[in-house]
Amino acid sequence: MSTANELLKQRADRVFCPTYARYPAAMVSGSGCRLTDADGRTYLDFLSGIAVCGLGHCYPLVTEAICRQAGKLVHVSNLYYTEPQTELAELLVAASFADKVFLANSGAEANEAAIKLARIASAPERYEIISLAGSFHGRTLATVAATGQPKFHAGFEPLPAGFVHVPFDDIGAIEAAINERTCAVLCEPLQGEGGVRPLSRDYLQAIRQLCDDRGLHLIFDEVQTGMGRTGTLFAYEQLGITPDIMSVAKALGNGLPIGAMLTTDRLAASLTPGTHASTFGGNPVAAAAAVAVLQTMQGDGFLPEVRAKGDYFRQQLAGLVERFPGICAGVRGLGLICGLVLTEAGTARGGAIVNAMFDKGFLMNFAGNVALRFVPPLIVERADIDLLIEALAEVLADQA
Repeated sequence: MSTANELLKQRADRVFCPTYARYPAAMVSGSGCRLTDADGRTYLDFLSGIAVCGLGHCYPLVTEAICRQAGKLVHVSNLYYTEPQTELAELLVAASFADKVFLANSGAEANEAAIKLARIASAPERYEIISLAGSFHGRTLATVAATGQPKFHAGFEPLPAGFVHVPFDDIGAIEAAINERTCAVLCEPLQGEGGVRPLSRDYLQAIRQLCDDRGLHLIFDEVQTGMGRTGTLFAYEQLGITPDIMSVAKALGNGLPIGAMLTTDRLAASLTPGTHASTFGGNPVAAAAAVAVLQTMQGDGFLPEVRAKGDYFRQQLAGLVERFPGICAGVRGLGLICGLVLTEAGTARGGAIVNAMFDKGFLMNFAGNVALRFVPPLIVERADIDLLIEALAEVLADQA
């Protein structure tokens, strides 16, 4: 007899485009750092919907905000003002370098807005954007073109023109790529999909200086690193570099689809009525959820505790590097985005390690074909980290 998981899988496979390699579990409920599937099995979630559920699953204050707003007003379009999106924009401006906000539905859309702003705020002949090898900026055609990973380009050529990719951590390559058509440099403070690779402070400062010297816009893609993930609300705060344009999404709505593009008054002046829009951007329910998220993350002690737990997590992962040097090469990350970098021999086993951890009831993934990536809810407990480390040690011992 088929299980509840198997039955739902069979139904889904009949009707969905086969764009996802899904695990054989149909998740039906979640609470905090744990998910439960249709067969009643519980999983400890160190993936958080790929860094989306920063406050964990069904965080009470967010759930209350969603239900309260859904009972009042769900949608009216951006032809009218609403209180939730206005409050959200006020909070984002108060917490960041930005003066103005554009609300969208996802990280890809926030990056699209950033790309369009960089172009419209530049001279007509300046439209090219430089991005880095290993980057990931979204799945729309423009954001795929901006992404510096050829595997995401395959089959979708010709991609939109105006994007140039340069090697990672090579300021000379950026300088050499700048020409009379360049308008901006786009980068993530830490490459998540690229294998949890932080960009060094010196490298980012050099990019900032180059943009200042050449009159270019600096765009930070903080879709994954923003909203507390690195231990500050936005990663740029701990790097000493301020961008001109920034995108955020993922954890902004703790599971509801919402993204934002933040910028200065000077650049925002180029986005006049009709130049850009989003039907669902800043939807009142999603915005109400995001307000609750921001208020929670800005509460006393929340972000310092994220940093402390991130330090603890990386210390425990470093212990695995010492125990399993044939598989594990090192640890990197910021806050609670942590990567266990595998050796050349270990990378061949990355997928098997993730699958074995799934079988043990732990959710994580393998990023950039180089690092096991852990992005647990920011409310994760040290005891949960210990459980994962214990299980991972067992799996690595089996793989050694």
